[in-house]
Amino acid sequence: MADPRSGARGAARGVDDGAFVEVRGEPQWLALRGDDRRNPPLLILPGPGVALSGLAPWFAPWEAHFTLAHWDAPFAGATYGRNGPPADYGLDRLMLDAAAVAQTVLARGSHRRLIVLGSSGGSVIGLRLARQRPDLVSAFVGTGQIVHWARQEAQSYRLILDRARAAGDVGSVAALERFGPPPWVDLEADVLKGQLANAPTPLEAAALAALGPTLAAAPPGGAWRAHGQPAHDVRAVATAAYARLKPELAAFDAWALGDFATPLIFLPGAEDLHTPPGETEAFARQARAPRVVFDPLPGVGHASLFVRDLLLHHLLAALAG
Repeated sequence: MADPRSGARGAARGVDDGAFVEVRGEPQWLALRGDDRRNPPLLILPGPGVALSGLAPWFAPWEAHFTLAHWDAPFAGATYGRNGPPADYGLDRLMLDAAAVAQTVLARGSHRRLIVLGSSGGSVIGLRLARQRPDLVSAFVGTGQIVHWARQEAQSYRLILDRARAAGDVGSVAALERFGPPPWVDLEADVLKGQLANAPTPLEAAALAALGPTLAAAPPGGAWRAHGQPAHDVRAVATAAYARLKPELAAFDAWALGDFATPLIFLPGAEDLHTPPGETEAFARQARAPRVVFDPLPGVGHASLFVRDLLLHHLLAALAG
């Protein structure tokens, strides 16, 4: 990776770089973007099998405030395209790799620590990283936060079943009743739950409608994009990664992590039916950390990362508070 301090964006202090970097002995894709390298670095951790480097232009409004690190983790994006599915895929490996990526990002700037933003399954990695490596993390931000899978999954099932009944969705009601409440062994139940729980809110629908035109307008040769990678079925890869990680996610209990030396900021979608925020609020009330913020995003469900402007507004307010 070229030194981002060279400023590839035209502005002398800008950062616009992407390359495969060595992460614990394996090449993994990392893209860095920002208007000014003096801004705090922010590492985004999405869910298993999901890569955001290809969507980097969507987060351009954030680049005035942060140097964004878009990392394609193992089993995702360009890293998957180059290396294939990892043999040792699990929470421990992802947390260690995330720590190594954080060190790489910090080595290319002047900051001693970075902000970690975890979404969905990435919120588990980020929360563990904040707990175990406060020397690398200045603040943890969680959205679509998983704090106790079993309780959140049970709440999600009740919520989507109630909504399907209220909507007269006979087919979904029948399927949900056939699978019964979680835990589920059949991955088909997870797929159905995801479809129903992640039905976009109006705010999310508007954001997703703008995503395509935003990416289409981006320069095709942008450094953030890993060019020449073999094509793969993004949805199938994400599903396979989730299936591999699910047993560990299902056993996750944030209360077992203990005390934190890093501030914790939770910005869940207030209408998130996939990872209902009630459990996150309960954890936020009890968590021992230098500072804890719980600030739900109104009108937002699980796809809060894509409601970028609202999420940015709440993020900046929480960091300044």
